[in-house]
Amino acid sequence: MKTTIETTEGKALVIFEGVLDSYMAEEVGEKLEPLNELEDTEITLDCTKLEYIASSGLRLFLLLLRNTKARGCQIFIKGAAAELMEIFKATGFDRCFQFI
Repeated sequence: MKTTIETTEGKALVIFEGVLDSYMAEEVGEKLEPLNELEDTEITLDCTKLEYIASSGLRLFLLLLRNTKARGCQIFIKGAAAELMEIFKATGFDRCFQFI
């Protein structure tokens, strides 16, 4: 699992590559931690190369949303394949996040 974070003024891009399962969740969570301090930022979670997301990965997305929304941030999910969209819909995440 590879996680790349690129930040510019007012924007952050997180690129996920591989499988975000419970084994990788702790490591990815540590990489996402600095994003919790952002304010008034548009955060895009690029899932174009994300092959699978487990419940522990979904939890990371939800925690990021909860921690940043109060700080004026918006989170977008980009490039989710049909298989990932099925997971997002089955868990109700399609109603929590904006998809682009």
